[in-house]
Amino acid sequence: MEQPGSTPVPESLVSRSAVTAATLVFSAPTPGSGSRYQDGRVAHEARVLSAFAAGEWYARAAESGVGETVLGASRAAVDLAGFADARAVAHLAPLARAALLGEPLRRVLGRLGHDDIEPFIRALDLAGQDVPLAGALRYALGAGPETTLRDAMRFSAGRDALAREYARGFEVTRELARPALLSALSRADSIRGVLVQAYLEVLSEVPDLDVAARAGRGEAEDVARMAKGVLKAGGVHSRRGLEGIANLDGLLRADGRLSPTATEPPVIAAAFLVALEYGPDALNHRLRPARR
Repeated sequence: MEQPGSTPVPESLVSRSAVTAATLVFSAPTPGSGSRYQDGRVAHEARVLSAFAAGEWYARAAESGVGETVLGASRAAVDLAGFADARAVAHLAPLARAALLGEPLRRVLGRLGHDDIEPFIRALDLAGQDVPLAGALRYALGAGPETTLRDAMRFSAGRDALAREYARGFEVTRELARPALLSALSRADSIRGVLVQAYLEVLSEVPDLDVAARAGRGEAEDVARMAKGVLKAGGVHSRRGLEGIANLDGLLRADGRLSPTATEPPVIAAAFLVALEYGPDALNHRLRPARR
């Protein structure tokens, strides 16, 4: 399914959808990743503030290039919160631009040019994220003006989750995370459970490339198998599944190499697409206590 569609979306809806999606996913107790209940290297409040700070840049994505939007949103987040998730921003920027222009995403990605590379590098450097990808982009920057950001992402797609999404038309976001999110929305009683379930679906099907880089491909596949086992036990929809989620979270947090840090951004992007299509209320009207 090609998202967004052919009708331009108002700036206010794009901004509200992006902020809602990022805030809710940052707050969800996803196993081994961020949570409002357990800070990692960054306080939960800083992550939420960074989402609000970036919001105005998504609304301006039609006027700015994708690289400029990623840099501007990351800089605004650091200025307010002292933290930026440049990879989450980079997942949202082309989707926001496509929505504002009323163009297919493939067309936006196809126009990524050489001028997008430098601001993209600066955003990753500012956030202190994705050093290998930043290195590959620097190489592309020096390769000449005919080299585009899309070319560099295709070169890195086998090793980097963000590059894979840019190279493959946001395949994980659109074909896996979004359907999983919609399915979970039809069953779960809180957005917290919905997002955890969608996160597990992605993690079980796509071994996390950050885990693979830190601990090896075998460990990443083991984490994916554990996530699949939790889903077979019922995920957020059963007591056994909830116990499995808690156990998986403990195992992943006990060894920092196993934190699935590449799995969260596609879920944020999928939540953004759902909010664009059905309105942010499709997510936030379910903000009520989860079942114990």
